[in-house]
Amino acid sequence: MKNLLKKLKFKIQAKLITYKHVEYKRKKFEDRSVLEEIIFPNVLAEFDPQKILDIGREDYQYFYNEFFKGRELWTLDIDPEREEFGSKNHITDNVSNLENHFNKNTFDFILMNGVFGWGLNKKDKVESALEAIYNIMRPEGLFILGWNDVKELTPVPLLDIKALQKFKKYTFKPLKSSDFKCTNGEHTYSFFIKK
Repeated sequence: MKNLLKKLKFKIQAKLITYKHVEYKRKKFEDRSVLEEIIFPNVLAEFDPQKILDIGREDYQYFYNEFFKGRELWTLDIDPEREEFGSKNHITDNVSNLENHFNKNTFDFILMNGVFGWGLNKKDKVESALEAIYNIMRPEGLFILGWNDVKELTPVPLLDIKALQKFKKYTFKPLKSSDFKCTNGEHTYSFFIKK
């Protein structure tokens, strides 16, 4: 019962945040509505992450910090112009350099959305980025990779990424999948747990 109330609390909170900030109605399984209304509230309820890293920021994500109020949120983007959309703990750098900024076993939850295939394109950089993500995550931490599952935006097939093989695939219960493909565009969320 307590867990059910917790989930309900975060779902209501997510609805209020998105209602306040979204100017248009999104379709149910559009990539951003899945992230904002399904993934965020359920991650908060199920995992209760205290230290969070959100990699990749765009102007339309300026309000994402509100989802993680009262928690230690870090954001990272390679583009200095994206700093204004990040958290108060924002770093401007390449995701491959994460270990220059964080110790091993630091984060409970890491989201990298819209980076793989959108700047993170070279195999060696993909490997070093995902290796760094693995190293700075706590054991049993949740990693979500948001990416476009289309050939021209997939620089390396996920199955060929050695660093990703260190993780264990995780079935995200609300979406009944470890790889959820959204209805718009081919955007996919892949879920992993650090072994």
